[in-house]
This record gives sequence, structure tokens and C-alpha cells, in this order.
Amino acid sequence: MLKTLSLQNFVIVNSLEIDFQAGLTVLTGETGAGKSILFDALGLLLGDRANSLQIKPGANRADLTAEFQIEPDINADTLNWLTEAGFDAIDASLLIRRSLEPSGRSRAWINGQPATLSQLKELGEQLVELHGQHAHQALLRASAQRELFDRHAGLGPLVEEVALAYKAWQDHENALDSARTKADRLAEELSQIEWRLQLLQDLGLEEGEWEAINEEHQRLAHGAELLSTVESSLVQLEGEESSGLISIGQAMQQKLGSLLNKDPRLGELISLVDAAVINLEEAASQCRHYLGRMDIDPGRFEQLDARLQAIFESARRLKERPENLYALQAQLSEQKTTLDAASDLGTLKAKSEQAFKAYSDLAKKLSAERQKAARPFAKDVTRWLNELAMTGMRFEVRLEPRPEPASFGMDQLEFLVTQHAKGPELPLAKVASGGELSRVSLAIAAVAAQATQTSTLLFDEVDVGIGGNTGHVVGRLLQELGKHHQVLAVTHLPQVAARGHQHLRVQKQQQTDGSNASEVIGLDRDQRIEEIARMLGDEGVRQSSVKMAKELLSL
Repeated sequence: MLKTLSLQNFVIVNSLEIDFQAGLTVLTGETGAGKSILFDALGLLLGDRANSLQIKPGANRADLTAEFQIEPDINADTLNWLTEAGFDAIDASLLIRRSLEPSGRSRAWINGQPATLSQLKELGEQLVELHGQHAHQALLRASAQRELFDRHAGLGPLVEEVALAYKAWQDHENALDSARTKADRLAEELSQIEWRLQLLQDLGLEEGEWEAINEEHQRLAHGAELLSTVESSLVQLEGEESSGLISIGQAMQQKLGSLLNKDPRLGELISLVDAAVINLEEAASQCRHYLGRMDIDPGRFEQLDARLQAIFESARRLKERPENLYALQAQLSEQKTTLDAASDLGTLKAKSEQAFKAYSDLAKKLSAERQKAARPFAKDVTRWLNELAMTGMRFEVRLEPRPEPASFGMDQLEFLVTQHAKGPELPLAKVASGGELSRVSLAIAAVAAQATQTSTLLFDEVDVGIGGNTGHVVGRLLQELGKHHQVLAVTHLPQVAARGHQHLRVQKQQQTDGSNASEVIGLDRDQRIEEIARMLGDEGVRQSSVKMAKELLSL
């Protein structure tokens, strides 16, 4: 539940800190005193968009902070969300802070760690549920009726499953429609790919073959020159008798070696000659090895030449470089697989039908759950309507098959009211007066709120258009909700204000600079009597109003 709300330089608030209690808290005050500002501040702390006009004139920024008490057994989902989002849970306490700047930018923190607006909104949906004074206008929309009913019936996870299944089915349908529309173009594209792929498959090029053939062809093309050069090199190395380079080197080794004892400084020179002779002998060995392996086969050369010509011809027809042909074949094969799948209408149709069946099964399950929840929901709302001085009015939830499937299921859901026993069932939009519509909305909100897991419920002037004895029912209704939830209600009805477990008065005070600022005062019993008497209108009849205020409080 909400424990504390602190505001600094927000709209017409200088500095304010309010401690809230469990049960029903009522907020009263003159029109324009700033009662709804508190709810606006909570909205910002829970993800609403901010603007610079919400900063008090002359201030550098506005700061808003809310502290919530988290009960592990009640708010397990919230604690799980905090853990998954990476926010520390601090001793069952949750601190949300937001700072607004004149530039329009804002910053937010959850338990001291930076947070995004979307995170505030996700968290806010678990902590607070707002029923605004214009909620009855929203309920005129079929989508709002369906969403409220599904939320009341606890069907949120199933609705989400249906939406995901619907999207999967639509994706398959779009793929099938695209294939049908593009059938001719896909067939032509596939034909071109198959022609190119067949050409490469007939060529039968292997990985690395182009490089290996080029190397061997080059060698065979210059075979005679290579043989002649290597043979002459071998002759020069070995020579005949003592004319070869190796023989000359060996002779130098002998002569220099015989002089080494006469001058030791010849040692380095002898080492160089020794190394040279070794290298010459190794070179001669390599020449003999090369000549032994060199086989100039004219038939092999012609075979390689023909293969190179075939590769060049294929590359020319495909307008590609020869060295790219092997990679191109793999690429074309992958494209063919993709196009085969995209143009296989039978497979695409089967997948679409399978996806629709999965969606249909979930949608039928959702319809059954809605049908199950509709009657008790309608019965509870009807009971509250009769309590709210709308005796004889009956509320119904009509569920009919939709002409077309939708992301929210196969149902067309509509709230209907019958104004008397023999009257026709009418949509909410046909309800005659705003006061009646407001009471219908309040009855729906009461039933929906009783089923919600949200700990804190906000009611912002939901009693607009209601008065007399009906006001007592509204007060009792909110008080009843306060037994299971923390309820904050902005009200102008003394019948409602008297039912509060906590009573806060919002009032304007003139500042020394001539400006006005809102402040909130917690009222004791005597102060509550004064405030309720004011709400009753005590001018000229103060004694009667005070007496009536005491009687209301005794309820």
C-alpha cells in the first residue's frame, strides 16, 4: 500500500509530505484547492508523461517521491518483477522518485536505481488502479468494456496467449498471400536461379580446384624451359671432373685447410667456404629431386587446358569471376531453398491452417472462460445498481461471435442495461442521463475493484452527478472496498467523506509573495465535523449542519 507521498515545487505545491493509512482515505476541499494534483503526482510517479508546466513557477525543478509498503504474501508478483528488472528490494519497502526539469526532461529512480518510464508504468500497473471521474466516458467504448471485464475475470494471461497465436496465424497468412501475389515473379526468379545453379552443377567445380588447376597448368605450360634451366643448373653445380662449382668449393676447402695451422685467422673464412659447399650440394640434390618428379605429359596439359576453358566459359555466361564460382554455387543453392519454401503454396497453406487451429483452440477457451465469468459479474453489478437507487435496472454482459477473428478473440463483448423489468436491453451509450451513466460506471468499478489484486485503488470524483441517499451508498461502497484494499477517494459528498477511516483536507494558502500554494491537513474528529458541516453548506444553518455532520460520522 501507499505509505507516503512527498512533493516539492509541483504545480501549486511548495513542499508537502503526506502519510497514508490503510482502509478508506477521503480527500476533500474547495474546488480548485488542488485535490486532484495528488493523483496527478502519483500518475507521474507511475509512468505518466510529464511537462514543464507541472513545475511550480520560479522553481528549478519538481521532485516527487512515493513510498509503498510491499507485503511478500500479497505482492509476490511485484517482488519478482523488481528482481527480474534488476532493482533491489529493500526490506519490503519500495521507493519511487521522479524529478522534472524545465526543459521537459525528467529522471526516475526505483529504490535509488535509475529507471525508465516504461518500467515505472509496468510497476505502476501492479501497485495502483485509478478510477477517474470520466471513467464512464471510457466505458462507452467496446474495447474498454472488454479490457475491464477480462481484467476482472483474471483472463489477462489467456488474452495475451490468444494475441500471440493470432499474430502467428496472421504472419502465416501474410506469407501465403504474398506467395500467391508474387507467384509469377517468384517462378521467374526461381527459374533463373535454377538455370544458373544447373550450369554450375554440370560444371562440377570443387572447392580449391580453380587455384590448383591454374598452378599445374602454369607449370606444364613452361615445362621445357623449366627442365632445361634446372638441368643446366645441375651441370654448373656438379660439372665434369673439377669444373663444377661444388668441385671448386671443395678444392678451396682443401687448400685453405692446409694453411690453417700457419694462420689461425683463416678459420672464419674456411667456415664460410664450408657453408657455401654444403648449400651447393643441397642445391644439386634439389635439382635432381625436381628433375626426377618433373613429368611433362602433353595429354595432361591438354586436359587442364580444356578444363580451364570450361570454367572460363561458365564464368562468362554467369558474368562472374572464375574464382567466385564455387561460392556462387553455395549461394544459389541457399536462395533456391528459400524460394522453394516461399513459393510452396501447399506447405504455406498447411502452416497457416495449423496456426489458425492453434489460435482457434485458445480463442474458444477464452470464450468459454468469458461466458463463465459473465453471469456472476452481471449479477454483482446489478446488485450495486439497485443499491445506488437504480431499482429495477438490470446489467448484462452480452457475448456474441465476431464476424471475423481478432487479436482479442472471437467474441464481441458489450455491456447492456435494462432500465425496468419489461424494458429493452440497451448499450451503455443509450443510457439517458450522465448521472445514471456515472452510477453504472461506479457499480462496475466497485465489482471490478473487489476482484483486482492491486493493493491501492484511487477514485477521483467518481461520485460526480450523485447526491442524496445515493451518496450514502457510494460512501458505503468505498468503505466496503477499504476493508480489502487501500482506497483513496477525492469527493465532494459529505456522505462519502464521513465514511473515511482517514480524512485529509486540501486547501490553498496565500504565500508572502502573494501566490497561492496547496497544503494537505490530516483532520481529527472535531476538524472532520467542521469540514463535513462546510460540505453540507452551513451558511445560515450552522447548528443543523454540525448536528448532521456528527450524525454522518456516527455511521
